[in-house]
Amino acid sequence: MSDPLVFGHFEMLLEQRRLLEHGSPVTLGARAFDLLAALVQHRDRVVSKDELLRLVWRDAAVEENNLSVQVSTLRKVLGTDALRTVSGQGYRFALPVSPAAGVAAADSMVLGLPDKPSIAVLPFVNAGGATEDAALIDGIGGELNDALSRVRSIFVISRRSVQAYQGGAIDPRTVARELGVRYVLEGSVRRSAGQVRIAAALIDALSGQQIWSERYDRGLDDLFALQDETARAIVIAMAPHIERSEIDRARGPRPPRDSAYALAQRAWAQSREGLSRSNRGARDAAVALAREALAIDPRCSAAHNAIVDALSWHLYFDTATPSALPDALDAAGQALAIDSTDALAWRGRGWLMFISGKLAEATTDFRRSLDLNPNDALALARLGVCEAVGGDPAGGLAQCLQALRLSPRDPARFHLLDNLIWAQFAAKAYEDAIDTARQSLREADFAGTRFCLVLCLVGAGDMARAAAELRELKRQQPDMVAARLNGTRLASDPEVRERMTRFLATANAQAIH
Repeated sequence: MSDPLVFGHFEMLLEQRRLLEHGSPVTLGARAFDLLAALVQHRDRVVSKDELLRLVWRDAAVEENNLSVQVSTLRKVLGTDALRTVSGQGYRFALPVSPAAGVAAADSMVLGLPDKPSIAVLPFVNAGGATEDAALIDGIGGELNDALSRVRSIFVISRRSVQAYQGGAIDPRTVARELGVRYVLEGSVRRSAGQVRIAAALIDALSGQQIWSERYDRGLDDLFALQDETARAIVIAMAPHIERSEIDRARGPRPPRDSAYALAQRAWAQSREGLSRSNRGARDAAVALAREALAIDPRCSAAHNAIVDALSWHLYFDTATPSALPDALDAAGQALAIDSTDALAWRGRGWLMFISGKLAEATTDFRRSLDLNPNDALALARLGVCEAVGGDPAGGLAQCLQALRLSPRDPARFHLLDNLIWAQFAAKAYEDAIDTARQSLREADFAGTRFCLVLCLVGAGDMARAAAELRELKRQQPDMVAARLNGTRLASDPEVRERMTRFLATANAQAIH
């Protein structure tokens, strides 16, 4: 590992992609870090703007003002005298640096991490060695990159950039260092007797830890269908583990400075805490963190989406302030104005519409989200609930079951199960719903699941257990129960709504005696 580069009270650790100030981490966006690395490494000369654009943005077509923005960012962190503008030529790093190490070649420059989860899909290994499998393996890699590229919240390295790793045993940490990614997807393909086994594993490339793996056995009847189906299955199964990994990282100690994206991730972590534990304070913290992020970058769509998510759950639990709905609608509109192809923004607005009682709009938004990212199991499950409580219980139930089949080891499986229980209630499958609720509550004590369990226990004729569960729910979420007893946030379909109202009244009568 190379020695730190020291300038003023800063230390730059290139291989670890870290900048320290008085020993504490400084949060920089990926482009700002790459620009600083380029200028420090070439500190013996003026570096032209064209060269910096090539070193920092590589193959991407960007305007020169992108460079100016990053220069301004670095001057705010390092001081205005750290970077010297040489008129008509470019920039030069002006602070004394020690140790006076030799300048690394441009093509070996360590890249910083993007301000979003980043992944490189390595060429899969031909485990069987058959030359005729090369096209199949290449096709799977192409489909994987295409499918991941639909997930706008993930930064995906182009296939051309990973071809250099073809055929070799590569340490994922080397890939992380050379390509500037946090995650690496690796795998193998083996053919046997008309079948093919495809194994895939997701690695946190900075730590070397494997965080997900799966294998898929497929027939060879239709190679194109095989490539498409397998790639989609891998992305659907893997994406939630990336999200969980990012949220777990955001729950760590907060550094002295945070980027807008880092703050937005912390907001998401708090919003998830507010969901899984029905924690009102966590939802408030999520909104506050997201607003901090927007104060830094008003166009941080992840922060807008986090506000939508947190306020939606405030509305769901009936702990919202009077401004929550207009604030959430504004945040949803801002996110979509920034990027109308953001599937997460459409999914978030769909849930907001659902909670607001606008079932038709919710259904449209969820379908739009799935059009943009067909690999989102949660969007599929939520669409299923819309259909189930909107008059098509059988269709909605099928959608929710399909979501669970697509992501059977989802880190937030309780949430998929919660959607399923509501579809089962709508379909009058009470015993199945009770079993599903028990599974879900073992994973997270989510108030929405317990509420539906109360209704299903009444439907199954178990009044004593329904009353006991309702008493516990009143203790946990009194505002939510009071609102439901008053008819707030019940289903749109008249028949489903009538059952919900009647069953809840029956359970409440039992609970107060």
